[in-house]
Amino acid sequence: MNIARRRGRMAVMAAALVGLPLVAAAQEPAQESAADPVAVPDPGAPEGAVATAHSDRPFDRYALPVGRYGPGPANAREIEGRVIWSGFRLDAPDVSTAEVIEGYRTRLAALGYRPLLDCADAACGGFDFRFKVQLLPPPAMLIDTADFAQLSASRAADAGADNSAETFVSVLVSRLLGAVYIQTVVVTPGEPGLMITPAPPPDAAAPPVILAQDEKSLLDRLTEYGHVPVEGLIFETGGAALSAGSAPALDILARLLSGNPELAVVIVGHSDNQGSLDANIALSKRRAEAVRAALIERGAAADRLEAHGVGYLAPVSTNATDAGRILNRRVELVLR
Repeated sequence: MNIARRRGRMAVMAAALVGLPLVAAAQEPAQESAADPVAVPDPGAPEGAVATAHSDRPFDRYALPVGRYGPGPANAREIEGRVIWSGFRLDAPDVSTAEVIEGYRTRLAALGYRPLLDCADAACGGFDFRFKVQLLPPPAMLIDTADFAQLSASRAADAGADNSAETFVSVLVSRLLGAVYIQTVVVTPGEPGLMITPAPPPDAAAPPVILAQDEKSLLDRLTEYGHVPVEGLIFETGGAALSAGSAPALDILARLLSGNPELAVVIVGHSDNQGSLDANIALSKRRAEAVRAALIERGAAADRLEAHGVGYLAPVSTNATDAGRILNRRVELVLR
């Protein structure tokens, strides 16, 4: 393709970007008006592009690229506000990344944006940029570290707007597998976070929560009710091995037993109802025995500890939901 023809194509693409509304399913394009303080300047998309993703969050956080990414922390500016993500794919084998990003430069300049970062490939950080920048999940956005461009820009508030905060836009363009992938992120002033008010009084029927570090509360609950669930024990999926993350809970139980030599307990394993009763009883018993062994290793007297499993015979919640099954998969101490 000769230079004159290539320049003509770039001009057409720039013009298409300037006039194109936001491409997003079930989403009305924002009307840009200086008299409308909530209007969102739309970065647009190339003619012929198809939408691959869209998200509009009233208040969120986004790390806007503002410099070259390297081995250290990402060179980004954390911005909060209304965050609008959009993804597009342009199936055009003869259109380059450079052409598309030039169209966006023209579009954003016409909207009053000033550039904060304009880079490509290695100048952006290459491999480091790809693995540190925030991206839409594939296949909505794909990136080739040898063929991409990043454009970050900001725009002052419209004259007469109630909110004086800037609006920011990020455009990431990459070519991969015969298509151009585009990700735009707009951050504009948004509603503040959730209003925090005085907490409501606790429900009298709600069971007390035992903090892992609160030995006295654990002992009081065990003495008053005769049993208490043990929080913080983590087992391998489908197995009885305790993970390293269970150490704090095991340490607290060992100190509880060591500090109260008259205390004798039964460690009872419980499960949800997934699988047969016999299999669940066997698994819950192995988990209880694993807890008993870990406590003995920490100095607890073996003759003050028993281990049993009851499978799904004593649920504390419904087994019809994921949340209920999580509550039913537990280990309890029962006063002996």
